[in-house]
Amino acid sequence: MTSLILWLLDRIKPLIRLVGADYGQLRAIVQVKLTMDNRRSSVGLGRYGKAKTESNNNFTRILITYTIVGSIISASMLLIPDQDRLFFPLTLQFSYVMALCAMTLISDFSSVILDSSDNQIILPRPVDSRTLWLARIVHITSYLFGIALSLSAGGVLVIAYRFGPIAGLVFLAMSLLSAVLMVFLTNIFYLMLMRFISEEKLREVINYFQIVMAILFYGSYQVLPRLVGQDVLTQALDHQWWHYLIPPMWMAGTVDSVAQPILDSTHLVFIALALIMPFGGLWFMNRFLTTGFTQKLSAIDTESRPESFGATSRRTQPDQTSLLTLVSDWFTTNSLERAAFAFTWRITGRDRKFKLKTYPQLGFGLAYVVAMSFQRDSFGSSGFFYLFALYFAGLYVMVAQYQLGISDNYRASWIYGSAPIKTPGDVLSGSMKALIIKLLLPFYCLLACYILYRYGLDKISDVLLAFSNSLVMLLCTSLLSIRFMPFSVAPDALKQNNTARGLLTSLILAVVGFSHYGLTILPYGTWVALPFSIITFWILLRQYQKTTWERIEMG
Repeated sequence: MTSLILWLLDRIKPLIRLVGADYGQLRAIVQVKLTMDNRRSSVGLGRYGKAKTESNNNFTRILITYTIVGSIISASMLLIPDQDRLFFPLTLQFSYVMALCAMTLISDFSSVILDSSDNQIILPRPVDSRTLWLARIVHITSYLFGIALSLSAGGVLVIAYRFGPIAGLVFLAMSLLSAVLMVFLTNIFYLMLMRFISEEKLREVINYFQIVMAILFYGSYQVLPRLVGQDVLTQALDHQWWHYLIPPMWMAGTVDSVAQPILDSTHLVFIALALIMPFGGLWFMNRFLTTGFTQKLSAIDTESRPESFGATSRRTQPDQTSLLTLVSDWFTTNSLERAAFAFTWRITGRDRKFKLKTYPQLGFGLAYVVAMSFQRDSFGSSGFFYLFALYFAGLYVMVAQYQLGISDNYRASWIYGSAPIKTPGDVLSGSMKALIIKLLLPFYCLLACYILYRYGLDKISDVLLAFSNSLVMLLCTSLLSIRFMPFSVAPDALKQNNTARGLLTSLILAVVGFSHYGLTILPYGTWVALPFSIITFWILLRQYQKTTWERIEMG
């Protein structure tokens, strides 16, 4: 792929020189960036890939997946409407392309856009900021073009088959321009954040934005298809003035004008916006934003120095420590367990990758339950769906526990062996308690509020029993699986155990869930079973706390 991108880059050499960049330097920088990408793991939306050999094919596998999913979506939307009712389905298609490009920029490439190491390594050399900035844009856009092409491949074939090859080529061109437009809008988004948020908070805000966008993206995927039926896709949409403010509608209007064909004033405005805004945005960034963006990145690097971080820690540490000390005193029994509780509590709040892999999964669980409960004439409308929702959410809870053993800084786990720790089970139990109190309890509170609101307050016993049983399942899988110290294993090391762990979790989930359903038939069955479930959880936790070094596998 690197050779193909460099070959295409050679074809637009005059254009690069026209905007004031040094082509030789730009080509060398892009080549190095693409080479380094083959050694980088992809983290977007909770994914993580292997470095070295597997990462070379990681992006290709993602493109194949996007091609299959994009073709299915394109066929379902673009094969239905008549020729004069194509505008709204095209808008949905381009919205999907733009949303996924923006998600990729914010998730996988936020570290690339905000990487200040280029400034320290390259700018002291005779390389101007414009060349460096344009190399960064070319690097990112090359990947977005691949994503846009894969998402639009099915749509190109459908449009070309129904309305001719010219319409298909216009659809392809608009998809690529959508990627260019997302590069411009994302850079504007980052600059606005840099203007109103201090540099030391920027990366944290972006991390939470990634989490929120991932949840919204998945939630929209679950909810919107159930709200937008086939009758909506086949309706003609009257053009309104506010359509000129929606970028996907610019692209949809341009393709619609060729597919019908029609060339009125409304479609001419859409064509002008679709062609001018992406290139105009790049020119605007190149002319006015390059220097400011580079200076902001330098400020980020300055604010990230240990002195500033230490000062910030001293300012924020007392309040956090007092709350953490109070909570740990309530739920732990000895000093070692208390230390593990505090350690896990802090790491789960600071590790960006942990939050990016764990928090969206919990949000996905809530989004799935809400979407399924509103679906009529399906399993979501059955009388016992709330039980399925309570236990199915337990699968997402397992993800958080699974992530407890994983860390990119796993080499620091030598401290466990050098410290005078005689009972590693206290570390495991303290870490588990921190996970339950900080993540699982709030998650189940949100889920319980929705279940009680949706199905009635009489389901309180089912909610309490399901929560206690979920904790039992969590400890069962922990006791039956290989045990690792917190944050002591490389991400790739646990992949080989995924299949066995998944089967084990599903089996335990099925047994406990059907047992709970049987208890609902008996009068006061759930209330009677609740104390036994709590006692079982306490016994399993004590057993987990007795883990010896012989049962621990160090990463």
